[in-house]
Amino acid sequence: MTPMKLAVFLTLTILDRRLKRSLTFGITGVEGVNGGVRGTMQPHLSDLLSHRLSELLENPSLSDPLADCPAPVLSILATHPASLLRLAHSKLYAWPYVDVPACWRRLYADASIVHAIRLIQQRLEAASVWGVEANRPDGEDNVTKQEAQKESGNGLTKEDDWVQEVVRVLDMAIIMAGAEGRHEMIESILRALQCYLQEQQSEIDGPIVKRRKNDPSQHRHNDRFPIQCSMGTGTSPLITYPISSAAALPLCEFGKHLEARKGPLVIWKALEHWPALHERPWGSPSYLMERTFGGRRLVPVELGRSYTDEGWGQRILTFGDFVEKYLTRDIERPYSSAVKHDRRSMDGSDIGYLAQHDLFSQIPSLRNDISIPDYCFTDPPPHPEGGAKDQRITPHLEEPLLNAWFGPAGTVSPLHTDPYYNILCQVVGKKYVRLYNPDQTDKLYPRGVEGGINMSNTSELDVEGKEDELLQKFPLFREAQYVETILEEGQCLYIPVGWWHYVRSLTMSFSVSFWWN
Repeated sequence: MTPMKLAVFLTLTILDRRLKRSLTFGITGVEGVNGGVRGTMQPHLSDLLSHRLSELLENPSLSDPLADCPAPVLSILATHPASLLRLAHSKLYAWPYVDVPACWRRLYADASIVHAIRLIQQRLEAASVWGVEANRPDGEDNVTKQEAQKESGNGLTKEDDWVQEVVRVLDMAIIMAGAEGRHEMIESILRALQCYLQEQQSEIDGPIVKRRKNDPSQHRHNDRFPIQCSMGTGTSPLITYPISSAAALPLCEFGKHLEARKGPLVIWKALEHWPALHERPWGSPSYLMERTFGGRRLVPVELGRSYTDEGWGQRILTFGDFVEKYLTRDIERPYSSAVKHDRRSMDGSDIGYLAQHDLFSQIPSLRNDISIPDYCFTDPPPHPEGGAKDQRITPHLEEPLLNAWFGPAGTVSPLHTDPYYNILCQVVGKKYVRLYNPDQTDKLYPRGVEGGINMSNTSELDVEGKEDELLQKFPLFREAQYVETILEEGQCLYIPVGWWHYVRSLTMSFSVSFWWN
């Protein structure tokens, strides 16, 4: 063992001892008005936090990337996580992201978790002091709290800012650092915290309101996202060259379709067993709010109609803010955790799209509402020679890659190719999809290297742009042959590797793509 490794090991061992001492004064319950412990969730939450903190800092492993951080840094992880979080954040920007040493990404994730746990523990300690007055049935504080929660609609008050901060810290660990090996830990903390808060809210609401909230018929099937084609952005095109389709295609028949290289295929009645389409509907804003911790979870949002447009950018928003600003702008819904947004008319610069995001790794409860189509476990034929000149290295996938595509009418994925076979499943709303065989590549004007980034998998042209401008700038485009479809709820579309495809949302839309090879 090298001197540096030995120093790290000793530092982590000291942290282990400090941790065991600090855990001895964890919260065990809140004294209620009758002198008993109020509820069962607070002891559970406190115990879970202590366990997770112990899991992070006990039993140091020299194989953990964290061991490569300087020993003085590790010595204050248990006591000064916020300071280390700022340090790790600066390190993430000191290199191109792919070159950031694993130890700094691990430190960012672990410091985030320790910091979030400390925030919760501080709040529980405060609750134990305030418990009697704050929960007196006829107390002024209790009345004020109920009124504030009614005004916010979703139970959010200024006192809930600490909850949003906890969620923000943990989600940023996933979004910024990947949080490899820490997803389950983060999810368990958030799940326990949400259960604890729901129990607190239930004590305020009373048993009747609690039963009503637990009855899906009271809200999930009576509130739906507005699903209609918007003028301009959602105009439905006439289908001239339809894609072949089949109903609930058996796996063996799909395999034959692959081997025969018959191209894209629309498959309907293949998703009818998905809870996301029925009992746990993704078309219900309130259901999605439940699954995203009251809309508090953070998501990366693309701003603009298409990633090839000028002014396109990205921003991290709470799920509730994203839904209110971009999906329910014409309906008064209290899902935003921030102040009310301006209700500006939508144009290309005012479109938000949760695009190609691994939402289901971040929020596993949504992952349970869908299942990987059996078609993704077939053996597709090799990539055809010729076609798109995409030189990106395509790693072998041990299991399909899942991505979420969630946004309003008018969002566009410009004409491009993907390095994997794809099953695109439409859960809510509808999309227009146009596809070109790889042998049409020379007529589709692939881009080159732009700003040091290889964009050869994306076309220069806007498929639905003005016809005269398209033909003047891209004369061969008029000769390109294509097939097209309007993908409806409950349908899935097989897209062979290398096929160019253009996608536009005709309505508010929620889709899931499954890449495999």
